[in-house]
Amino acid sequence: MRSSLLLALLILLVSDSNSIFAADPAKEPELRWQTPFTRQSGDDPTNRLVLILVTNDDAFLDHSQGAKAKQAENLAGKAAEMKPIDHSQHGWCALEFHHTCQQVLQTRPELKDRVSLQSILAGTPSELSGGNVSNSPPRVILLVCDGFYNLLALSVGIPSVDDLLTLFEDAQEVKTLLYLNDANRTQNIATLVQRSKKRLGRLWNLKLQEIVDIKEREDALIRDGAAEPASSLIRMHKLFSALQPTYTYDVQTRFGLSTELDGRRLVILEQHSEPRYPWCQAIAPFITGMDVRQDWRIVVELLWQQCAVASGSDQTDLLTWFDEQKKSGPFVMAIKSPSHLQHRTWPPTTAPKHRKGTSWQTAHDAATEFPFRTITPQQLTELVRQRELKPLTFFSPSMIRYLLVSPNNRLPQIIREQDLPARFWGLLRRAKPADKSALQPIPKEKIR
Repeated sequence: MRSSLLLALLILLVSDSNSIFAADPAKEPELRWQTPFTRQSGDDPTNRLVLILVTNDDAFLDHSQGAKAKQAENLAGKAAEMKPIDHSQHGWCALEFHHTCQQVLQTRPELKDRVSLQSILAGTPSELSGGNVSNSPPRVILLVCDGFYNLLALSVGIPSVDDLLTLFEDAQEVKTLLYLNDANRTQNIATLVQRSKKRLGRLWNLKLQEIVDIKEREDALIRDGAAEPASSLIRMHKLFSALQPTYTYDVQTRFGLSTELDGRRLVILEQHSEPRYPWCQAIAPFITGMDVRQDWRIVVELLWQQCAVASGSDQTDLLTWFDEQKKSGPFVMAIKSPSHLQHRTWPPTTAPKHRKGTSWQTAHDAATEFPFRTITPQQLTELVRQRELKPLTFFSPSMIRYLLVSPNNRLPQIIREQDLPARFWGLLRRAKPADKSALQPIPKEKIR
């Protein structure tokens, strides 16, 4: 009898020990990755929280073989706790982020059926970097949205468990504001500004109040009919530009950054959410409610100062047009600037005083006499991939502005921002030998 009791106690002890030290798959929160901007199921998508992880991974590289070696090394201790999901397809930090989400859901189990994970790989592809893999340190932005993809909260860098829990709570608060007081955006901004001021120090509060004052003046002009509402791009560019000096001073003070070489170190520091936390608190009141499906690329390009190129875009129309034009004769494609450069007018209306002769405007007008189309860096990437063109260096030595394509040349002629406009005009004139009437020699003129 005694031995039987001891045996039963031993079995119970082993059973309890296993329940403590071994993960129970049945109790582990279920989290699966979705395709970006998947339509959310359920009766009320507003109750959902969609976490979109945007990284600077090359979307067109094969990520299916698992995480990079450095990721595996850094996260080896956590890997054993994870389900066998191929997280490497969702970005360099997807494994760690997935683990953090699971820890939060263990604390807040009522959210487990309302949270969805999505990822966007949006780095500069090798097609735009001369065929080379980008050597930029890994970067990440987390966008927290409702089921209709309205922005509720954001983090630059991977948040800790506590920080992610705070993001969830912030998102719930913003969601309540949006749906109870959607008509009064000004009041919502004021409420969120007060929340941010409680979390920020004096330096950031001064900047935050300055932005509020500027916005109030701009809103007054719009109400009086003296100004038109700004586009999302212009509005966000102003915000990013206004906050950047304060952020630069803040991180230099907190992290001892002083030289240009520290720029790379700062990018590495921003892999965690702490450096950009004050910046996120300062900008959040003004961009919550943003349509993430429409404007996510603006945020990413303004923050990273590079092209954000994702996979999955359908460019059938462009490819068909390209093939048809190449059969019939020369044509020109102009390249649209990424978001962080669109404040610079192109063609430029001014130029260095020492430059005389053909202007960029004149060369641009001549280009429009050919079959002409403006394409984005995203479309250019697909064109290089699908038509097996030679990879381009998009920003070096200066940004690509035009491609002149001729049936007789396998590779397009590349015209860059720092090229002489007369060179471009000369290429156009030579590309149209049968009819030069539309491209008569241009008298010397000061550039406009």
